[in-house]
Amino acid sequence: MANKEQAKVLQPNKGEEKVAQDKKSQVAVVKAKKAQPQASQSRKRRFTFFNDIIGELRKVVWPTRQEATRLTLIVIGLCLVMGLLLGAVDYGFSELVAKVFLGGK
Repeated sequence: MANKEQAKVLQPNKGEEKVAQDKKSQVAVVKAKKAQPQASQSRKRRFTFFNDIIGELRKVVWPTRQEATRLTLIVIGLCLVMGLLLGAVDYGFSELVAKVFLGGK
């Protein structure tokens, strides 16, 4: 009785044989793809890259005119404020350096 059970365990199932054959065929397909010339693969990659870019740009939700105007004004305002702040700090440090290190010129 034990010998029959051991024999069943040692024999692979037909499904397992099919999976093994499928894996072999997949490996053969991959090797065949690798055998293609490099030039054609690089061209395919380039065109795939550009197609991917176009596909991603179609997914983008573009802002409305009002949103774009509002955000542009916020950026310009923030730049002006930061410019004034940095200008004041720069002026302060230049006066400090002139008085402390250059002897009060």
